[in-house]
Amino acid sequence: MLNKKSKSRIEWVDTAKAIGMFLVFYGHFVKNLYSETNDIAFLQHKYIYAFHMPLFFFISGFYFKPVTSFSLKFKQLFLRRLLPVFAFALLSLPLWLIYNFISYDSLKLGTIVKQILSYGRGNPQLNIITWFLVCLFVAEVIIAAITTIFKKPFALFIIGLVFLVSGVIISNRIEQFSALTGVDKNVWFIHTAIIAIGFYLLGYVVYPYINKLVNTVKWAFIPLIFVGFVGLFFTYNINSPFEGFNVNMIYAQYGSLLWFLVSSFLGILGIISLSIILKSNKVFDFIGKNTLILIGLNGIFYAFLNKFLGSLYPDNGIWWQITGYALVISILSLLVCYPIINALNKYVPQLFGRPRQEGPLLPNLEAINWRAFFRKKLRQ
Repeated sequence: MLNKKSKSRIEWVDTAKAIGMFLVFYGHFVKNLYSETNDIAFLQHKYIYAFHMPLFFFISGFYFKPVTSFSLKFKQLFLRRLLPVFAFALLSLPLWLIYNFISYDSLKLGTIVKQILSYGRGNPQLNIITWFLVCLFVAEVIIAAITTIFKKPFALFIIGLVFLVSGVIISNRIEQFSALTGVDKNVWFIHTAIIAIGFYLLGYVVYPYINKLVNTVKWAFIPLIFVGFVGLFFTYNINSPFEGFNVNMIYAQYGSLLWFLVSSFLGILGIISLSIILKSNKVFDFIGKNTLILIGLNGIFYAFLNKFLGSLYPDNGIWWQITGYALVISILSLLVCYPIINALNKYVPQLFGRPRQEGPLLPNLEAINWRAFFRKKLRQ
């Protein structure tokens, strides 16, 4: 029987999400500090990318609840995952027009139209970082179908492993697989979703055991912090089938099956163990509760600001200066997001991951009978 989660938030989970979200901001910025004279920024970027997206899919599995109605689950997932993708597209659209006009002295409407049409293929080009929500939607729809048949944790654990292994194998042979199935790479991120399902199901299955250890032998996680991060330090750079390689889930790019999985789970182990030991605070809680909005806001920094801010940094290989500059920009970026998050949560939370909320401008979207609503509109 599937485990039911408590409605109250678990502080260490919010802390893990907060650390992961900071790594998203840091990783997406530090890549702009690459240069031919040093590889410090590249190695930091590679270290983070070895595990940070698997971490988010793994943690997402903590929140899974039994499916009582597939159609109801689909509606919930659409409102909680895809609706924010479209909402961030609307927020990003005027920024693209302004950016194009400043950069090219043209609105580049043809390019804008192509970006809009890309959403029909599940590829959110107006805010590319929201790919995670598209992929999570696809993964959770498939998981909802799977768990209507398989309900025992052991079976789901085995299914998760099968999806992980087969997903990497398929992605490493993406051209052959696309030719065989007719499904092109990055169409609704189906290839990446196969791997996301694996991490998600494993996260779901092990969550009760982690929580049990937290409540009984919390101190046991202290050595696991070092096992995770030190182990990752010695393994993340092994996965280099060609020069300049980084694991990158958005492009279904994983390299070695063994080293991808080893690095992913070592990073997950390190972050979760650290989150359990760290004392919760208001900053971690706030970021952890608002990771969905921060994903979309990071997409705005990624598209319009990070490259420019990276160009301001002088080309040198001094590791502490590179790290310091990336830390400052990442922290400042998160601070800039704070008032925007509060405004979105205050006025239109329904569009950004909280569809059940009432008012002030929109009703509870999950409570609406959408079939009856559209039938009424068609009659009118």
